[in-house]
Amino acid sequence: MPIRRRRRGETPWDVLRDAHPDAAVAMDRLVQDGRLSDVDTARIAGALDARAGDDAALAQLADEIVRYGPAALAHPSALHDLPVPRLARHNLAAGQVRLGRTVQDSHADTVIAQDFGIDHDVLRTSLLVIGPPGSGKTRGFALPIVEHLSLSALAGQASVVVVDPKGNDFAHEGWFDVTIDPLNPTTGFDLYGGTQHPDTAADRLASAMLPPYVTDDMAYFMDGSRNALYACLAPFHLAFGRWPKIREMLALLRSEQGMTDQVKGNLRGPEGKEAKALLDSRRDQLARNADPAASLVERFQLLARPRLMDLFDRDNTFRMHDINRPTRVRVSLPEAEFPDATRILARLVVSQFVQVTSAPDTNRGIFKALAIDEAGRFVDDYVARGVQKLRSNNAGLILLAQTISDFPLQVRATVFGSVGCKAVFGGIDPVDAKVFSEWFGDHWVSEISYSQGEATGLARTTGSSRDNRGGWNRTEGETRNWGVNKGTNLRRVERPRWTVSDIVTRIPAGHCVVALSRSDGTRTGPTLVNLRA
Repeated sequence: MPIRRRRRGETPWDVLRDAHPDAAVAMDRLVQDGRLSDVDTARIAGALDARAGDDAALAQLADEIVRYGPAALAHPSALHDLPVPRLARHNLAAGQVRLGRTVQDSHADTVIAQDFGIDHDVLRTSLLVIGPPGSGKTRGFALPIVEHLSLSALAGQASVVVVDPKGNDFAHEGWFDVTIDPLNPTTGFDLYGGTQHPDTAADRLASAMLPPYVTDDMAYFMDGSRNALYACLAPFHLAFGRWPKIREMLALLRSEQGMTDQVKGNLRGPEGKEAKALLDSRRDQLARNADPAASLVERFQLLARPRLMDLFDRDNTFRMHDINRPTRVRVSLPEAEFPDATRILARLVVSQFVQVTSAPDTNRGIFKALAIDEAGRFVDDYVARGVQKLRSNNAGLILLAQTISDFPLQVRATVFGSVGCKAVFGGIDPVDAKVFSEWFGDHWVSEISYSQGEATGLARTTGSSRDNRGGWNRTEGETRNWGVNKGTNLRRVERPRWTVSDIVTRIPAGHCVVALSRSDGTRTGPTLVNLRA
């Protein structure tokens, strides 16, 4: 049965009035009494739309409304709103957040000043934000979006994961259900993302453990690390039904005899026989991949510290598969204390998010977002190539960086080309400005040119003379007419919408230039937005 669209003036719960009048009247009273927040309204309206045509599901929802009122289908946090004043205006029913106001500007096709915002469908195409320190890309652009996604999660519409390298830019009270902080490990993080497949776990770990500044030998390190990890993970998971902890992983990589015997002792059946053979061949595999294997041991040793092991090895852990239900997660990175380990953690978060949201079993019923500050240090080739897969699975990335050069050279073009929405702030590097100028393209403008020149006329005289008037200058035997010709030429020419100089010097403070796209391919040209309006 198709969903019946509401007419103007109808409430979302009018669909209940005939079959479940008590529920509709209860909703009316909640509105009259002011007890229904916009979060509750959006959550219940979304639930009604999702259950349209299913009489049993509608009856169950109507019963919950009568019994629990605004707490019907409440988020596990039991919050009906954020406990702090909002930073921006939100339309949760439409999944929209207002970021500012467009500015009348000669660079754009239109000069209409109006409110400017984005919605979930725009974010599905992913967003790249480039701006120098202090430009406002975090406070003016990213924070309102993250606030909106936090509210959307309370409304049952979204889940959000935020990577916070500074540890405090996004640390707002009530915004998150889970905070992963190595300095205060109240909630752990699953190294393996909740997967049950050794090849998937090995692939993601190999990417996250990749040593920094590896470029030319990346394929060698990736393949060798993946093979070494798989040779350790597959037998262990088959033997114990779980993944190894940090110390156990180190023992496996070092081929410690006690750990090898312990794994073999728990392997049974035909699969166990194959796993034993894989375990026996592990030493040869590690020898063939000596550099990657040695690098893996070194990288895992960075995690073998008390507070970090408490983060990765504890029982109550966040698994990336949890984003398939509305949840809000912030990952704090104490880089001053654990610079290399926090980089590994961030890369794990990013790659696991792409892995989970690209999987066939991901929940497409909610929007899933990953916001990454200083994203260039944590995006690898796997993530860059995975951006295009996200939009079809109702997910997207929000990448914040000071310069495009922060991204590894081998992924810059892929990231820039794959991300559908782009925002740039003034004062960026001219090299970056040239990339944005070319991306924003050209447009037709009217160009007026002026010309001016002397015109001379000669006439012979027959001995008579004439006064030097009216521009005539007489000499012996001839007269000369000194005049001036002026011309105006109007033509249509193509010029860059935003030149490199414009982007570097003419975007005012608190403003940015934004170009958006939607999941159906619709695009809008670059627009100057005042984020302070």
